[in-house]
Amino acid sequence: MIFEAPQVERLTGPFGCALTVDVEEWYHTCLVPDYVNPEGRPALPHELDWLLPELLEMLHEARCTATFFVLGEVAERLPRRVRQIAEAGHEVGSHGYLHLRACERSPQAFLGDLRRSKALLEDLVGEPVLGFRAPEWSLRSLGNARLPRVAEAGFLYDSSLNPCAFSGRPTNPRFAYRVILDGRNGAGPRRELLEFPPLTFGGPLRLPAGSWTGRLVNPERLVRATLGHLDDGGLPLAVVHPWEVSGRPTPGPLRGLARFVHETGRPGFETRFRELLGAFPWTSVRAAAGLEQEYPARATASRRAG
Repeated sequence: MIFEAPQVERLTGPFGCALTVDVEEWYHTCLVPDYVNPEGRPALPHELDWLLPELLEMLHEARCTATFFVLGEVAERLPRRVRQIAEAGHEVGSHGYLHLRACERSPQAFLGDLRRSKALLEDLVGEPVLGFRAPEWSLRSLGNARLPRVAEAGFLYDSSLNPCAFSGRPTNPRFAYRVILDGRNGAGPRRELLEFPPLTFGGPLRLPAGSWTGRLVNPERLVRATLGHLDDGGLPLAVVHPWEVSGRPTPGPLRGLARFVHETGRPGFETRFRELLGAFPWTSVRAAAGLEQEYPARATASRRAG
């Protein structure tokens, strides 16, 4: 389902560097439909209950903060871990309630999922949840009729429109921007959504700095891409999953494309990720975008500043 693509306005900085974490289990892959819906999911081992404390400790050692986009079903199972994320000074965002592709759901079902996850997370952390990221970047394009539902659910910003092929569209903007959803040309009240796309590298190829492409390359490539994005006035936004940096084998079966995407570049990635962490003062989206004055977090100081 599509609608008229909205007007966009590039946001101007200066910005910081944002680190984001998609909080989902190893089996939350849309490439294995039987795994993502709890109603039909077989019995599978969980990892997040111990992966999240390890990742929080890693970020503490690097004196970095991040935005954790938490899946609702994970938050419901591990409320204590979600509270620990917020108590450690990180921002909590929504990854939806179920890890289902937004583009394959009706706009109304998608809106219901958004509201359910937002209410759950806000109840857990006791502060507004400002940001959303769709599972598997599945809003895909500015022309997706579900995009206005993100604003309708009460989110200030989105981080779902990937400027890459397959998971997004190369025509999506690479830099942070404002999406004008309503009120164009003075027609009614203005409604808007801030959009923070993920970092890419490789010039015109627009390769994702996250996922298997980012895991394969030397961290120096990603450092150069981050510096270049900053020099161009952008907001570099890195993406990682807790299972990527665990340094342990995947505890359950994945096959075909799902296995390729999940496993490629994982050996040694923990060390490469630590090197990237040490290269910049990574912080949350809220802090990197300068939103904290208007929307203060419970703990706003970067651990690097301490």
